[in-house]
Amino acid sequence: MLTFHQRSLASVLTLAVAACSGNDSPEPSQAQSSTSSGSTLTTGSGTGSSITSSVASSTGAASTATTGNATITTSAGSTGAGTTSSSTGQVSASTTGGETTGASATTVTGTTGSATTGSTGAGGTGSTATATSTTGGTGESCPSDATFCSSFEDNALPEGAVYKLNGDPATPWTTDFEVDGTQAHSGASSLRVRPSGEGSGAYKMLAVPTPGAAFWVRFYIRSDVELGVVDHNVFAAAAGSDDPNESVFVEFAEDVGLSFNSHDVVRWPQGYGRLDGGGTNPYALPPNAWHCIEIHYDGSARAQQLYIEGELQIDAQDYPAGTSAFTTFKFGYNALHGTVRNTWYDDVAVAANRIGCL
Repeated sequence: MLTFHQRSLASVLTLAVAACSGNDSPEPSQAQSSTSSGSTLTTGSGTGSSITSSVASSTGAASTATTGNATITTSAGSTGAGTTSSSTGQVSASTTGGETTGASATTVTGTTGSATTGSTGAGGTGSTATATSTTGGTGESCPSDATFCSSFEDNALPEGAVYKLNGDPATPWTTDFEVDGTQAHSGASSLRVRPSGEGSGAYKMLAVPTPGAAFWVRFYIRSDVELGVVDHNVFAAAAGSDDPNESVFVEFAEDVGLSFNSHDVVRWPQGYGRLDGGGTNPYALPPNAWHCIEIHYDGSARAQQLYIEGELQIDAQDYPAGTSAFTTFKFGYNALHGTVRNTWYDDVAVAANRIGCL
């Protein structure tokens, strides 16, 4: 809350800046830069905070003002005074002009962003402000180079997806899948793989195109059963075609924990799976929560990488034994050993470059 003294000083400071510049303040969501005699102005934008700083070449008195949630301090140097304003966040910043001023910096933290302002100067040089934002992820919902994206917001088979099964080809895709409005990572719904008394080899997959043998996928997965049980079941795979019985594949599966599996040659996270000294240590994710999965497949280089929540967990080099001409990414559920579960997918994307968690 502003005191009467702070409101008065804020009004004086605002009138002084308006009189000198004759311009309105820039919108807080825009990044702008301008220069004038004896001053440098750089503004940065980022989610949660936006910082504007300037130092003018004119002698001024020291003052303190508060604007919104920001506390602004200016102090006169031998050649100039500085002003700083912030649009959002709890911010405290100061600038000092003058020939004897050294370098100073103030770290500014907003609700979800941060910014750093600093002033340097002999001879009343100006200050530079930058803003960065950290909102919990850097990914995109659907990047420009994507060959498939869906957040499953309508009841139609997602564009680009193919549904095939070991059975009657006239079977509708909704036999094994439904768009579910009770669960969603983003938006209003997600894709649920229907459980149906999972017998051995209950293949329920959608197949989508990849940009080539090397590609990235990002998806969110949820299950009402722990992800990473001892039995071998499949959640997703890079494959040579959309055929359910395709022999070229690298699975994202569970088999003594989460793993890569290609013809029962398995790669686990370091320290997990079947241990060299005997025994097992499954890598598992808890049920009833969304988990971000990223996979980099490279069939030509024989290099497959699994990231969970943005952290590298499996780096499988020289794997599998031969090169693979991947053309297809599959996701769903293939219950090879009958584990019955509900499985949900959301925010699935396939692209040539890393997409990132949201």
